[in-house]
Amino acid sequence: MPPGPQECVFCSIAAGDAAAHIVFQTEKYCCIRDRYPVNDGHTLLFPTQHVRHLEAADWGSLTATLDRAIEYVRSETDPDGLNVGINDGPAAGQTIPHLHWHIIPRYEGDMENPAGGVRGVIPKKQKY
Repeated sequence: MPPGPQECVFCSIAAGDAAAHIVFQTEKYCCIRDRYPVNDGHTLLFPTQHVRHLEAADWGSLTATLDRAIEYVRSETDPDGLNVGINDGPAAGQTIPHLHWHIIPRYEGDMENPAGGVRGVIPKKQKY
């Protein structure tokens, strides 16, 4: 069984019980730098309440908060592009069962051919 809020690293960070580089926190969301970044500036945004799946997200306050997190990443890293996305459920690669958005700065030359972007989750189907 997946961990509940008591064992969830994101819940611990939002409560101030775990060490993390917190960029900002609102009543409903917490924005942190990823501990295992894909690229320099990789940032995560997650609800402060334990939410496992996308359908439980508070869409009302999400847009402005996600915009704020994206602006932070752009201002800190000056990327050439961004990938913004989620992994919702184990089959999608979610390893922490708490809804979170990845904001990954992308730079010219960081991979040979980035065409297809997030379609690369299944590499052999990335190109079309």
